[in-house]
Amino acid sequence: MAQERETATRITSLNELREIVAAIRAMAASQMQQALRSLEAIRDYSQQIREALSEAATLLPPDVAIEVTERPNKSGLVIFCAEHGLCGGFNEHLLREAERARSASVGRLALIVVGTRGAQIFRERGLSPDLILPMATHCTGVTGAARRVAAELYRMFSEGHIAGVEVVYAQHAGAQLPSVERHRILPLEVPVVQKSSTQLPPIINLRPQRLFDDIVDEYFFATLENAAMQSFFSENSTRFRTMEAAHQNIRNKSSELTKLMQRLRQDSVTTEILDLISGSEALASS
Repeated sequence: MAQERETATRITSLNELREIVAAIRAMAASQMQQALRSLEAIRDYSQQIREALSEAATLLPPDVAIEVTERPNKSGLVIFCAEHGLCGGFNEHLLREAERARSASVGRLALIVVGTRGAQIFRERGLSPDLILPMATHCTGVTGAARRVAAELYRMFSEGHIAGVEVVYAQHAGAQLPSVERHRILPLEVPVVQKSSTQLPPIINLRPQRLFDDIVDEYFFATLENAAMQSFFSENSTRFRTMEAAHQNIRNKSSELTKLMQRLRQDSVTTEILDLISGSEALASS
């Protein structure tokens, strides 16, 4: 009877845990759908900014330097990680990329981690970030997270702490596992966009240099927002798969315990019947 009660208690606990896992899985799926729709809009926005930047660069005087070919003395490496846990090895791949980057930089790298959970793992592995920023926990907060990153990078630029920026994030790849992407944002490399020979030159109301600088700001933010949204989608995609596997394991374990419970009950009933038979035989023979 004791084993039967213990098994029944474990089954109840597993069923409660399964409900929690199912709720987390559903929330992750919902966040994924919202992020996927947002990514389509961000992709269109980024493409328009790239075209505008390329076109604005053609309006500058030929003696204005746009690209900086020298590598800066110190660069900022922005790594978008998870804000919360229950997302499997999502942060591990990003951590390995950060370790490789810091090892190759020989102390010339400022590590900026976006995501509290990711930063905690970084510190546990002995990789102390120079700056930690919170990552969004819902889709509507991703733009705000990107703005915070941009504001901190502008501050570090103005104070002379960094002279370049690279961004590392996990990018979703359909049904496959996310891939780790690393891109340099600054020094700026103006994207070259093919234009039609019949396209008329744009009509502008600002000085070309002012227009170019304003579009650079938008280009910088668009790149950060895309990285943040890609990371957010990939985090929830990994969390969904993790919860899906956990849900399946719990269901299998619950099924095993249910079968064990049925066998214990059957054994208990059989034992009681045998006891009754033995007792009846003993009375009949006396």
